[in-house]
Amino acid sequence: MSRLTDLDIFLYLRKSRKDIEEERKDGHDTLQRHRTTLLAVARKERHNIRRIYEEVVSGESISERPEIQTMLRAVEAGEADAVLVVDLDRLGRGDMLDQGLLDRAFRYSNTKVITPTEMYDPDSQTWELVFGIKSLVAREELKAITRRLQSGRVSSASEGKSISKKPPYGYARDENLRLVPDIETAWVVRKMFEMMRDGHGRQQVANELDRLGIKPPNPKRDTWSPSSITAIIKNEAYLGKIIWGVTKYTKRNGKYTRKKMPRDKWTIKENAHDPLVSQELFDAANKAHTGRWRPSTKPTNKLSNPLAGILKCGVCGYTMLYQPRKDRPSSFIRCNTPSCRSVQKGSAFHMVENQVIESLRELESLVELSLNKPSPNEESAVPYKKMLIEKKLQEVGELDNQKGKLHDLLERGIYDVDTFVERQQNLVKRIDEIKTEINQIEAEIQREEIRQNSAHVFLPTLATVLSKYPESSPEKKNELLKLVIESATYIRKKDWEAGRFEIRIKAKL
Repeated sequence: MSRLTDLDIFLYLRKSRKDIEEERKDGHDTLQRHRTTLLAVARKERHNIRRIYEEVVSGESISERPEIQTMLRAVEAGEADAVLVVDLDRLGRGDMLDQGLLDRAFRYSNTKVITPTEMYDPDSQTWELVFGIKSLVAREELKAITRRLQSGRVSSASEGKSISKKPPYGYARDENLRLVPDIETAWVVRKMFEMMRDGHGRQQVANELDRLGIKPPNPKRDTWSPSSITAIIKNEAYLGKIIWGVTKYTKRNGKYTRKKMPRDKWTIKENAHDPLVSQELFDAANKAHTGRWRPSTKPTNKLSNPLAGILKCGVCGYTMLYQPRKDRPSSFIRCNTPSCRSVQKGSAFHMVENQVIESLRELESLVELSLNKPSPNEESAVPYKKMLIEKKLQEVGELDNQKGKLHDLLERGIYDVDTFVERQQNLVKRIDEIKTEINQIEAEIQREEIRQNSAHVFLPTLATVLSKYPESSPEKKNELLKLVIESATYIRKKDWEAGRFEIRIKAKL
């Protein structure tokens, strides 16, 4: 088909595995080369570049590539007339599910795909045939590359090389991909095994490491968890082994599922590096670890905590733990997150529950008062906001005119390509920001106009909750509270006296 001009387009660039191999040979920058090519096409055909999406990952699945996910949402919303790519396979070489996602996004929104030499129109009769054949060829090429990579990984593991994303805790990795003991953390691993062998539980080991100020391997956590202790105790890498193929990942519906493989399917290299623990210590620690296992408490379908799923810790945001106490007149509620133990304390459950109900009664009075005495500024707010929307729409029109003049400046040589793209992206960004502001103001107007009506609906519901609550079962209480409470937070600092705490409620108003 003939080439179209003056389209609103997205640029999409992705570096593939093959590109990485080519870069190693001649040292060129693939993304820069493709960017130059696509910008030249856009300049020649006078396309309006609304946005540039770049992927620096080589994942085969769309689910692994955040940039194309963002772009496809914009495509489905009809924000562009076409997408400009170096080749069709840059959009994806995944399975049939991925191809269906691409086909649906472009066909339903009637968004074209442009390359430097071809133009694909979803409305044409040959779209499905051409798109299907090119996608099939790309997938077969990807499968061949994947097989070569997997074969290379197995060979590396059989040679004793560490090919995981990061070395096991306690080890570093040298330039030959061999594991070597890490001076700063190797002794920590030995201490874990020794403590476990001597009868300490996972939580005791974790608490001791926290007390010593030792950082956990997960940088997102401030404290050690029992699960991380288990992972280290069971890892045979500390015996000097390299093991590959323990888990097989299979993709289904765009997502990976894990399956543990039998031991005879693993690739195991003995004496691949210096062990951190002896076989005797490893066996003793694992025997002690297994011996401490206890079956989980039998689950019950009966809810005993009226605040379940409602009350959150005001420090970490996690759900508060409800603890029945047979030896005390009242149950207890506290945060079970290790990092909160030294920050805030728990309270008697009946006191917390009473405070929640009292807060709802105060809210009932405030809503009644607001209905009887509206704010004096309330009447003038909506007209003012509507005038503000009109001004912002005028600003959008002016920016659209400026955007149209950019191509002229590019053609006259006043702007180079980089400056043109930068200015155009700035204008598009500003237009999007103003449109977002308009949407927010419109939402405020809508909320303001329906606030009175929603308050009239909320008030009788709240009254019903407060009247039925005292005589209801814990499960029914929970249902009633969720009718009027979006969320609630609990705060009690460690230095506060007994009985002092704060409950903050976000109502469904």
